[in-house]
Amino acid sequence: AYRGKEIDAEVIDGRRSVVWDQAENRLHAQKALLTWLLEHS
Repeated sequence: AYRGKEIDAEVIDGRRSVVWDQAENRLHAQKALLTWLLEHS
């Protein structure tokens, strides 16, 4: 998300924010997909 354009910094950095958790989940999903694609090509 773009700070100040899509979302306020206070929301991203708030204690209830899940932005960073979701970004980490996406990273692991992308790595798993890339691994699968390389193994099955």
